[in-house]
Amino acid sequence: METCCATKGGTSKVAEGHTIHALAARLNTAFGGQPVRVSSPQHTFAAEAGRLNGHEMRQASAHGKNLLVAFADAPTLHVHLGMFGSFSVRAHKRAIRDGWLRTEPPASGSERLRLLTLTHLGDLRRPMQCRLLDDDGVAALLDRLGPDPLAPEQDPDAAVRVLHRSRREIGLLLVDQSVVAGIGNVYRAELLFRAGLSPWLPGSAVDLNLLRTLWSDATYLMSIGTAAGWIITDTRQVEQAAPYLDRGERVPRWPKVYAVYGRAGQPCRRCGTPIDSAAQGRQRIFWCPRCQPFVDD
Repeated sequence: METCCATKGGTSKVAEGHTIHALAARLNTAFGGQPVRVSSPQHTFAAEAGRLNGHEMRQASAHGKNLLVAFADAPTLHVHLGMFGSFSVRAHKRAIRDGWLRTEPPASGSERLRLLTLTHLGDLRRPMQCRLLDDDGVAALLDRLGPDPLAPEQDPDAAVRVLHRSRREIGLLLVDQSVVAGIGNVYRAELLFRAGLSPWLPGSAVDLNLLRTLWSDATYLMSIGTAAGWIITDTRQVEQAAPYLDRGERVPRWPKVYAVYGRAGQPCRRCGTPIDSAAQGRQRIFWCPRCQPFVDD
């Protein structure tokens, strides 16, 4: 079985933090607690890969859209896939001779980094960021990131207070990784629709209880996305996915159904009003003008 960007059954462009949490879990299952052969078939990361080669992979963890892979007695690998990166992880069945693989899986040359053991192969391609960090570098990275809805130790009230103190638009705040780590454009649009919030409202204009509900919904939907391996926000599809998740089974990849994301000009599924779209930050936001009215008290 292959996992690409921590999704099963195919390649996915990474824009949401839940994908990185799923990838970290997959890396821990495949490589955790083992010495790993680390190389750079592309040769652009060869010196850094050599510093990790042969070391035991201790723990992969996700912090928003950032992947941190800790090795014993070696620096930490920091990866940010961006919009075009992929990290495929798969089991292989290569023949073993004299304690190692008789032949190694072929490389295309496009791999920035390769992880290899007797049973699994991980190939990193086209990441936005791939580097080694010492302990101070890891601490500095984490200090720059906001709370992650998927991190169990996060304090929801602390995150809500940051949102409520700002006069910036709530649509901008949700995708600012220094404010909230892990929410991308799809979740931003769908979460705001589910909350009935205009993306143009200042964070300070949103009721604290509604912000708490928004945070809880982000945790809920992103947890489902992590378990399923793809973004599920439609209420009916969430209900359909629940039995699979309860049984620990793979959730089928149904056609994606979104309330507003990517549906500019199409009728709102709830009220029939045409979905609106505009640039907000570096990406486009989608919203229903009737279901998400701009009301700034």
